[in-house]
Amino acid sequence: MNDPVTAYFDKLPETHKRQFEHRASGANFAFQQRLTLACELGSASSGRLLDCATGTGEITCALLGSGKFNQATLVDMSQAMLQAAKQLLTSQIKNAELEFVQSDVFNFSPSGSRFDLILCLGLIAHTGRLESLLQSLKSMLTPGGRIILQSTLTDHFGTRIVRALTSRSELAHRGYRISWFSQRNIFDACARAGLRILETRRLSLGVPFGDRLWPWANFQLELRLKNWASRHGADAIYLLGAG
Repeated sequence: MNDPVTAYFDKLPETHKRQFEHRASGANFAFQQRLTLACELGSASSGRLLDCATGTGEITCALLGSGKFNQATLVDMSQAMLQAAKQLLTSQIKNAELEFVQSDVFNFSPSGSRFDLILCLGLIAHTGRLESLLQSLKSMLTPGGRIILQSTLTDHFGTRIVRALTSRSELAHRGYRISWFSQRNIFDACARAGLRILETRRLSLGVPFGDRLWPWANFQLELRLKNWASRHGADAIYLLGAG
């Protein structure tokens, strides 16, 4: 898979794993929050789990650690990311059947039954095509199944600053352009796909380039203003169900 998204993420497994370590930076705080909130929103689900952009597998591992899922399919375009996830999960998870699939989620065809919970975290910025993605994920849900979707929101002042200052350089840096979404974009795409937003969690103070300037200070800001970010944060995680 010689596309720019795959090539970009093939370089990042070690960096991605470090994001989940307990380090004093804004990025690490945000990734830990993402893991915590995904587990909270997924706590009522059980059965079959799909992670459609698993990365290095930390969030899936935490969800499977609950013992509520007997089967999990982990999909990622990047072979390097998928291999890191496989190493983690096969060493930590002994009570669930695991399947690892290198694929673009738009081309992924599940084998067997549908899924009770689908994770879509850290993906849509790199793929765009939000409505098509949601329609595809909905078709893979069991009756009563749920989707956990994460997005950084352009409604947030910090996101708008980052987008304005990086839009020219990101193509050279990544080889592709990031897709940006507002909360209204998310609401409208869910409605058109026949999905309801059941719950929303906000996170990340989102200080522009805070970790570049002073990671420790950015971490302290995220920690101290966590409650404010839970209402107005740069990122949103949604629990979705069929309409």
